[in-house]
Amino acid sequence: MTDHRVAWADVIWDPVRGCSRKSAACVNCYAETETARNSQAGGWGEGFARVTPDGMKWTGKVGIYEDRLKMPLGVEKPSRIFVNSIADVFHEEMTGPMVDRVFAVMASAPQHAYVILTKRQKKMQTYMADPAAPGRVAAAIAAFGREGKIESWPPRNVWLGVTAENQKEAERRVPTLLETPAAVRFVAAEPLLAAVELKPEWLPRPGVSGPTIDWVMAGGESGPSARPIQLDWVRALRDQCARTGTPFYWNDWGAAAPDGQAGAALETAHRRIDGALHEGFPARA
Repeated sequence: MTDHRVAWADVIWDPVRGCSRKSAACVNCYAETETARNSQAGGWGEGFARVTPDGMKWTGKVGIYEDRLKMPLGVEKPSRIFVNSIADVFHEEMTGPMVDRVFAVMASAPQHAYVILTKRQKKMQTYMADPAAPGRVAAAIAAFGREGKIESWPPRNVWLGVTAENQKEAERRVPTLLETPAAVRFVAAEPLLAAVELKPEWLPRPGVSGPTIDWVMAGGESGPSARPIQLDWVRALRDQCARTGTPFYWNDWGAAAPDGQAGAALETAHRRIDGALHEGFPARA
């Protein structure tokens, strides 16, 4: 588990270490920085990132963090668990058996809701649509020496989402998300780096069935090099969700808030838009 907090999660679970940059959202990646800061001999980030004259850098290595893999099994209270705040379950270097083991833990502790965010939407779609995946996950559960089973696929307690930091990434990632078997689908417009308009066909519409976005979360960028966020971007996204009945969660303004808005903090007073909190969750939460 990491030391930082996420407002919408009860628990952070980091079963994977290592990553690599994928898009504009990764430029000031806190996970890359934290992993590099802990990359000394014996540190949990050793081999996965490094400190260089040009700053903190991923090495490209990815692996299961064995000491933390089974952590949810020891959490009895039903919790909303953010999976991999410092990595990506669907990273290119994550093999099928590695992903199977993560899903096996989630299946073995079904009292929790697991929130998985990725920038690798195609790999996620391929994995979730693979008819052999449930059998492999069941085998991984047995390998843990447990008697858990796959009650449904996609798992009812696993939420799958994609990052949409700008319009380009929204249009690249969201359609694939909607093609992905999932109980809950969400979009994280965080860090919000430009205006994002969610297409009407992606959102709930009266009388129209089919996969839609179940939840939208958004927020500004943190850290000393945070890029600025504009108030009109945030209001537009908030209002679009309100018009379509899509649950909207505003995380915080980040470290480069516009004039008149509070800076980065998780305290209630710093997490308001025009004076109001927005803490929506999907109906199936």
